[in-house]
Amino acid sequence: MSSFINSIWMMVLTLSVLVVVHEFGHFITARLFGVTVHEFSVGFGPLIGKINHNGIQYSLRWVLLGGFCKIAGLDIALEGETEAPAAEGAEVVPFHSIAYWKKVLVIAAGPLFNVLFGIILAFIMAAVIGLPAKMENDQPIVMLASPGSPAFEVGIRPGDKIVAINEQTIRKWMDIPAAIQKHGNRKLKVVIQRGQERITKYVVPIYNKFEKRYIIGIEGVSTLKTIPPDAALQFAFSQPWAYTKAIFTTIKMVIMREVKGAFMGPVGMTVIMEQYSHLPLNQVLFQIFYLAIQINMFLFLFNMLPLPLPLLDGGWIVIMTLEKLLRREFSADQKAAAQMVGMIGVLLLGAIIFYSDVMMTIKRFFGG
Repeated sequence: MSSFINSIWMMVLTLSVLVVVHEFGHFITARLFGVTVHEFSVGFGPLIGKINHNGIQYSLRWVLLGGFCKIAGLDIALEGETEAPAAEGAEVVPFHSIAYWKKVLVIAAGPLFNVLFGIILAFIMAAVIGLPAKMENDQPIVMLASPGSPAFEVGIRPGDKIVAINEQTIRKWMDIPAAIQKHGNRKLKVVIQRGQERITKYVVPIYNKFEKRYIIGIEGVSTLKTIPPDAALQFAFSQPWAYTKAIFTTIKMVIMREVKGAFMGPVGMTVIMEQYSHLPLNQVLFQIFYLAIQINMFLFLFNMLPLPLPLLDGGWIVIMTLEKLLRREFSADQKAAAQMVGMIGVLLLGAIIFYSDVMMTIKRFFGG
């Protein structure tokens, strides 16, 4: 139970840092162009504490799941608050008063800061924490079950030792893929050793198009090895884009129904992080950094979707661009309607992901 509670904190902290980085991008760019910022907050909801400096309120709020930046003249409908008053004697420079290109940069800075942070994390991961170099030993011991994989859904955990597959004794790690290929996509009887207990799980392999073989979604214990700073820098700039490509590939596979459970929300992430609690510290850090880089790139892509919905940064840019081309500003009612459509769309997406998370969790703890 304690490991699950720790996993919740790890998930909340990870998401909060990534969202605060996103909002800081908006904040620092707005300040660079002289736009008035009323508040920069870590967290949502009731105040824990605040500091006022140079007319800006820096806040800490109770719901520590992200944060927000309140920019003068930029509608913060989600906060349900009216425009904040200016400090006495202070001149307010609203968002709408700056040039079009500056507006675009202020809005785009949030997602772009997620990309920048992803690059920084990738560099630290490669140069300081290390990358998987080779199998630490040849024992058939599971380090991780990949999220949404057959092994994950039936509850195979880090530390489990694969003893047999369909009555075939497993003595070393390489016996596992050989046994899986032998049976294709037929149900496997997998016997595992967990502490002093032997447990039987029934797993149906899936075909991995990238590796061109059947898998059940488990990883062995690997050695992490750091690389020189120049190689780490090259890795850092290449990996976020590799993750971006992987996201598009995953979306395609979901649409084609070739994979399920590919996207997770907070519940699914908590279950994933619960696995990390059983790993050595360097492996925990590697997995968290690896996950954080992927989330950064997802936040970048999702927020930059070019849909005319002010809820998304890409949507704000589309609306501002249309206003520029049409030489007129959309009415507050029109923007509010678009905001509402965006809210409904995001809530619907959230509900779908939450349902997927819950079903994945039920399968993991009660399946197999």
